[in-house]
Amino acid sequence: MSYGINDAKALIARVSDIIEAHKDELNELDGRSGDGDLGMSVALGLAATKASAEAFEGDDMGKMLAMAAMGTLVSSGIMAVGKAFKGKTEVEEADVVAIPRTFADAIAARGGAKLGDKTILDALYPMADVLEERVAAGDELGVAMGAAAAKAREAAEATSGIQASVGRAKWLGERAAANPDGGAILCAVVAEGLA
Repeated sequence: MSYGINDAKALIARVSDIIEAHKDELNELDGRSGDGDLGMSVALGLAATKASAEAFEGDDMGKMLAMAAMGTLVSSGIMAVGKAFKGKTEVEEADVVAIPRTFADAIAARGGAKLGDKTILDALYPMADVLEERVAAGDELGVAMGAAAAKAREAAEATSGIQASVGRAKWLGERAAANPDGGAILCAVVAEGLA
């Protein structure tokens, strides 16, 4: 199965809608470990990404994603996926399966974090592993995504009790350590919504 520009736009819209629906939950979680604006900030950024994608004319998915990305760590992931899709008017299932790892690698490179640092990567890399493994084992993409979403949630919840090694949560010390990482929970919420 292949996917075109309208599928990519629909995916961006779906992710934006998922975040909008969960922004209060994400704000509440972030308020326990930070300034309480995670849901609002990501919702606003993705709403802008959605609007940019909707306004894009043409069929080059890479160009559309590059133009839609904003200036955050998450945008690094969007831009990396855009670079991987540059010039493509359709992508195959293997391209879709590669998105989480491409996204995670870009965030890791830009932010300097790694697996175990109590960031979004702690949910995103395990999700990517399960998605790749399940598709390679013959699962349909939707079934594999369900398993990957469950792993993302499990991994995100497991960040509770861990001292952050990077970012704002590092500065907050024990206050942030008591709670799961907001970025990891964000990853789980999106994965569950897409599954």
